[in-house]
Amino acid sequence: MYEHDTIAAISSPVGSARRSIVRLSGPDSWRIAGSQVTPVKTSHARRWLSTTLLHPPVSAGLILFKSPHSFTGEDSAELHLPGGTTLAQMVLEAVLAAGARQAEPGEFSARAFLHGKCDLTKAEGIAATIGAENERQLRAAAALRDGALHRWCQTLCDQLGNMLAMVEAGIDFSDEPDVSFISPAELQRQVTAITADIARAQTHAVQWETLDTLPAVVLLGRPNVGKSSLLNALAGHDRAIVSPIAGTTRDAVSTVIQTPVGQVRLVDAAGVEESPTALATLMNEARHTAMARADCVVVVTDGTENQPTLDLLANTAAVSGMATLWVRNKCDQPADDAGTASASAPHACLHTSALAQLGLDELRVAIGQAITNASGAEATLTLNRRHRQWLAAATSALHSAQQMLAANPESAMRYPELIASDLRLALDAVGNISGLVSPDEVLGKIFSSFCIGK
Repeated sequence: MYEHDTIAAISSPVGSARRSIVRLSGPDSWRIAGSQVTPVKTSHARRWLSTTLLHPPVSAGLILFKSPHSFTGEDSAELHLPGGTTLAQMVLEAVLAAGARQAEPGEFSARAFLHGKCDLTKAEGIAATIGAENERQLRAAAALRDGALHRWCQTLCDQLGNMLAMVEAGIDFSDEPDVSFISPAELQRQVTAITADIARAQTHAVQWETLDTLPAVVLLGRPNVGKSSLLNALAGHDRAIVSPIAGTTRDAVSTVIQTPVGQVRLVDAAGVEESPTALATLMNEARHTAMARADCVVVVTDGTENQPTLDLLANTAAVSGMATLWVRNKCDQPADDAGTASASAPHACLHTSALAQLGLDELRVAIGQAITNASGAEATLTLNRRHRQWLAAATSALHSAQQMLAANPESAMRYPELIASDLRLALDAVGNISGLVSPDEVLGKIFSSFCIGK
């Protein structure tokens, strides 16, 4: 993958389109791209050059990028062609016949990394953006691509590097008993601070694997308030059984609905009621299971009657500790005690009617906003499995240094090589996350998961 030759690939999506792109990168990219079109002045880098393909003779565009001012850091070229995959494949075959090599998956991004144009986390962000299936994944990919994780790792590496330099300087001057570059107490304080910083990041960061599933929203309410009707209305089809008999829903029923920020999974849980029966216990367990997996709770009340279970609903929602919306359903029907339900609710209510199709768009907007706030407000980092493995390795090395310093600081500093070894292991582990230290097999595994033309 890392040869210094010229590579080429189709970088536009497969299928019908108004335009497709064949991308080249490498020392011979300008010559090869220029050989496919009528003569143009190749001295104009980073400009759109209108030209004509030789075979077949159709209008085309050529963009040339001069090293190092390109995505890969090499001389690069793009042939912009009318139409979709068929013409692009014909041009690619001609480009390969002219001396280019078919790019491997992720090879363009790998070359960008090797030429210092991006770090590993940014490259992973590019791949994650291409493969994103929902808005949460797009936001997490953007954070990787924009360098949030890289900057955090760089700060850790600077701190670890400074500590390591101080310890190794002490080793170099070990024959000078009066020379001390860092005290045991200060070293212990810094090691403890960095360990705590890593622990906080692991606690508050979003785990990439959790973004593969749609965010879940649970409808919570007492029996017969219209939760199932509301689910069907939001879904646009009958997913849940609706009956005037209270307690029809015994198990969690779910469907996918669309909100302004993307799709969410809406779950209709069994009604909340205080009952000593074995069936009620099973229903409560099913509801608690659904809520444990949820990102947001929508508390549904019946706007036509007094609601003695509002306190119970409020407590149930509060215990969940997640974003909560309050909905007064059946708002098109007269209330027994006007305004009682909405006035008694602990928060402002949205007013809906599943039967009359009222307030549904407003509820979709509110659900989308709640999901956005819950998933993106507090997390600044997104960690995948590879990141977490290296952070665990760094933490293990730092704990080893901590234990030596805590047991007997003065004694530990008499053997600074052991402390230096642990700090070096921690530094290498953090450096592996952003590619400051990355063996070839790790690079190959990361970039091989990319698209061919990226």
